[in-house]
Amino acid sequence: MANENPNEVEVTTYDKVMAAWHHCMYLTKLFETYYHETHQDKEAAKLFEKAANGTGDHAAVFREWLLTHQKHK
Repeated sequence: MANENPNEVEVTTYDKVMAAWHHCMYLTKLFETYYHETHQDKEAAKLFEKAANGTGDHAAVFREWLLTHQKHK
């Protein structure tokens, strides 16, 4: 889809995947922190551990996509 307004910034698919990767990395680190902070509550800690691992897996997939689609200079 072409920009109809020449003053708008185009957000590419690469940009969107980069943002998704960045957000997943942030959430992974946040969940890891929460895991350590809630270690005395085993049920909550397990929940945060699972969330960190799942989000980390998503981040890895986004990273692989980024690596295969980056522009080589």
